[in-house]
Amino acid sequence: MKMLPDFVEGVQVNSEENGGTILFATDDFFAVAENLLKSEEPVWKEDYTEFGKWMDGWETRRKRIAGHDWAVIALGKPSILSGICVDTAFFTGNYAPRFSLQGACLFQTAKGIQNRRNKMGSAATAEDLEKASELQSENWETIMPMTSLKSGNLNTRKHFFELDTGDRVYTHLRLNIFPDGGVARLRVYGENSKSLPNNRLHMMQPLRGKCVDFSNAHFGHPDTLLVPGPPKGMHDAWETARRLDRPPEIQVDDSGFMQINGEEWATLLLEKAVYVHYIEVDTRFFKGNCPDNVKIEGTYVEPGQDLKSASWDIILSRTKLMPNQSNGLNHPFIEFINRPINHVKVIIAPDGGIARVRIYGSECDSLKQHKPDD
Repeated sequence: MKMLPDFVEGVQVNSEENGGTILFATDDFFAVAENLLKSEEPVWKEDYTEFGKWMDGWETRRKRIAGHDWAVIALGKPSILSGICVDTAFFTGNYAPRFSLQGACLFQTAKGIQNRRNKMGSAATAEDLEKASELQSENWETIMPMTSLKSGNLNTRKHFFELDTGDRVYTHLRLNIFPDGGVARLRVYGENSKSLPNNRLHMMQPLRGKCVDFSNAHFGHPDTLLVPGPPKGMHDAWETARRLDRPPEIQVDDSGFMQINGEEWATLLLEKAVYVHYIEVDTRFFKGNCPDNVKIEGTYVEPGQDLKSASWDIILSRTKLMPNQSNGLNHPFIEFINRPINHVKVIIAPDGGIARVRIYGSECDSLKQHKPDD
């Protein structure tokens, strides 16, 4: 008898009984994606539906358009992952030949993407796809790269994979199947928030810190960016002068970004080193003077090390900003950096003002913390 991996003793964090839900699926023609989250073992029935053979799993129609099928899963609680089981039970001539898994830790609700009615014969509408695209889930961290699956026969149906995601916390998953077909169950194992130590839940609070360098602070100092609480007005924010090198006429590229060379920046020292999971940029009160876009980089600098010699990684790629919003980012998802950081560089283009930058992350206990002075 084949031994099961140790991780199956953990909580099935994506199961329906533990609060897991399907937020979106590209297609539910033969069998709906909600079946993936059932705790009970798949069963076989000889029945047929008006759409085809009844199957206890998620099965999409044969792909006749560009792309591949995928589904977005919301975990019941923020969770650390240890392993997965992909079960293709009873899918023999119709199983998905390949899959991959992506994940993200989101602090904004992702509900309302699709009206999930558990209805066979359906597919995502153009409106559903447009709403789902706002998640930019194709850019989420890869947890499992594209991997082959075997048929749903008794000896080949269960595929176990141990995950190497460390202490990273996830709230949402994206299951990709390539290009189409069926999967009976996706079981994701780990720890949910009930069993997480308090230091791992620190990520739920934005980090404090101070500004250590900046390019321009004509109307307001960037020391305000990490101050807790909402901004009181434009006086309680970072605002630069108008750049004198802006072009006589503004041009916009195909992506909607201003075609400009200049930018302004502020470097912030965080109160502790963290793995960054989520960022908000508060643009409240900035209506006619909000920057066009923002980019955020991160690094770790030892006490006494020259900041100028640091190697910076992109946390948030160049992103359009919306004026006068508690979170002005038009998408809230970031690049995962597989190292802790204690400095961030906020880069706005071409100029203007933002009120707050809220950094959420999980603390790294193995590093000596360098806290800003009070």
